[in-house]
Amino acid sequence: MSQGNRPITAAGVKSTLKSLRTRAGLQADRLTSTELALDALERLDSVRYLQDQGLDRVTAIVEAVREAARALPATESIIVDAALSLKLNTQAATGLYAADLSNRRYALLEAWNELHRARDETPPQAPTLRSLRLEREDAALGLLSSVLVGEILEPRQPGIARPQKRTADRGDESAAVVIGAAVYDISCHLKEMPAVSTSMQAYAFEERPGGKGLNQAVGLARLGAKVRLISPLGSDAQAVEIADFLRAEGVDTEYLEVRRGSKSPRTIVFAFQDGSFLHIGWKNEHEIRMSGEFMRGAAFHHVIETASVILLTLEPARDTIGAALEVCATAKRCPLIVTASPPIEGPRLSGSELRSIDYLVANEWELQSMLEDAGDEGNELSQRDIVQRLLLAGVGVICVLEPNQCQIYGLDEDLVLSAPAGVMTTDRSASKDAFVAALASRVSNNRVPGQQDFRYAYHSMLVAGQSFGTSSSLPTDSEIKSLERLLAERAIPPVGDDK
Repeated sequence: MSQGNRPITAAGVKSTLKSLRTRAGLQADRLTSTELALDALERLDSVRYLQDQGLDRVTAIVEAVREAARALPATESIIVDAALSLKLNTQAATGLYAADLSNRRYALLEAWNELHRARDETPPQAPTLRSLRLEREDAALGLLSSVLVGEILEPRQPGIARPQKRTADRGDESAAVVIGAAVYDISCHLKEMPAVSTSMQAYAFEERPGGKGLNQAVGLARLGAKVRLISPLGSDAQAVEIADFLRAEGVDTEYLEVRRGSKSPRTIVFAFQDGSFLHIGWKNEHEIRMSGEFMRGAAFHHVIETASVILLTLEPARDTIGAALEVCATAKRCPLIVTASPPIEGPRLSGSELRSIDYLVANEWELQSMLEDAGDEGNELSQRDIVQRLLLAGVGVICVLEPNQCQIYGLDEDLVLSAPAGVMTTDRSASKDAFVAALASRVSNNRVPGQQDFRYAYHSMLVAGQSFGTSSSLPTDSEIKSLERLLAERAIPPVGDDK
């Protein structure tokens, strides 16, 4: 499991500053509303020194950044001054510290020569607005971050840094634990999405138990793991079918909390010929939610304490997610895998919640929803910037899944996995759950996964993407290994290019 904070890096600080440059820049009120930025920047040695001198944390951060900006070469100092609205120039041109970032950029270019002469510097050729926005500003913030960090620290550590504390009486109780939703899926296959106010016939249709929590639990069971699903459940006919399906798949249903007189949540799945999909969910959140009494009870804590690996989706209500993460942070003795689906509703995960996550699985769209501020339109943080901020916040390893590709960040070296030639995915509605289940099966014994383990999880994702359905497409170990043998027979190089 990840322990405390990973070493602060210039890349992480740069990504944090890029998120803070939007709107009015690095201002006290902006910092106080951005917990992750506060947590990250407060760890800088220069900030801690200023706090020791009596400054409060927000003022210390602003002053530390201003001092580092003054130490930069003139051009880079001028650029970050405007980008972050640091107010280093007491006689600044009108608009240089405007509330809008775009206005500050225009003002900077208009006063480019004047600002350099004020520092007794010969003005270099001014960049274009596009070059400033896409290149020069990024490079200047990178240099500023390097100055703030001071030096290159030790390499990043793997996602699991603590040994598992096994208790003597765990015995056969140890199992993978999934906290998520068990819903009823209604799946339609379409050639394309019909236009508004028109209709179209689906060429395939299926109703079956689903939900990310259910899928991941079933996926683990099909890989031979002992698994328990913790989820609220309705009391209608669909709920009975869900429970029967789980038991038939070998999932322990003891901790399904049935909510009497309630309807099971539904998800409408539209799957298209190119492998893309749309999900429309109805949580019935007012009726279907874990009770506080259960989550505070000894039984829930015991299940978490004896787990071999914990999987959490963002399907439950925000307060349920928070309660689960709090228990996991204090009681768990095993890795925690969080699937960032669906994008969280309500307050974003806090710094302490993020630090409890050993493995985060998401696509790029879902990554945007993990931060309270991922930038304004035209100034959005890139995928790598968001990843660096989340790693700096304490997340162990981040797996970004996209069609026919998977990128793993947080290892000693980033890993990129791409689909081999000849492998076509036609249904990706359960492929992420297949990846998570396969990864969980490999870390359930608390081993730090290597590249082959991530490849195994990615192969599971590819197998799932070649079958229609949701839970019906989750593969067994033999099916995954069959794909791997096929790839070897075709003499296709192993999936993955280390970068």
